[in-house]
Amino acid sequence: SRPTPPAESTAAEDRPEIVAVADLLRGRTLVLIGGERRPQAQEALRRAFELREVDWLDAKEHSSIAPFEAHVARPEVAVVVLAIRWTSHSFGEVKAFCDQYDKPLVRLPGGYNPGQVAVQVLAQCGERLAPQA
Repeated sequence: SRPTPPAESTAAEDRPEIVAVADLLRGRTLVLIGGERRPQAQEALRRAFELREVDWLDAKEHSSIAPFEAHVARPEVAVVVLAIRWTSHSFGEVKAFCDQYDKPLVRLPGGYNPGQVAVQVLAQCGERLAPQA
């Protein structure tokens, strides 16, 4: 287990993709599945996207995905992020919960700093999260 890297500076939070995701998610909840919960990284995501909460679910390899359903189903959840680098292949089945509860699923191939998460959210579901005119 490596130490948590320092949070990005305030200047990084002014990056266009981070601002765009904050505009889409402000006041809502992001569910992050995978890896080991790191409070500093969790707070960096919450602050960068102005979230109500980052619900970070520890995911032990080969454990059941059943407990994730209650987290995905919550009405305040705007998006579910699956950190595929740190999860079992079977966790991809969480997509069924996302489909059932009409939540976009973002597969995060790399790290979970706000910049990387923002790029993936915009690429994978930015249009879906945008308010309908």
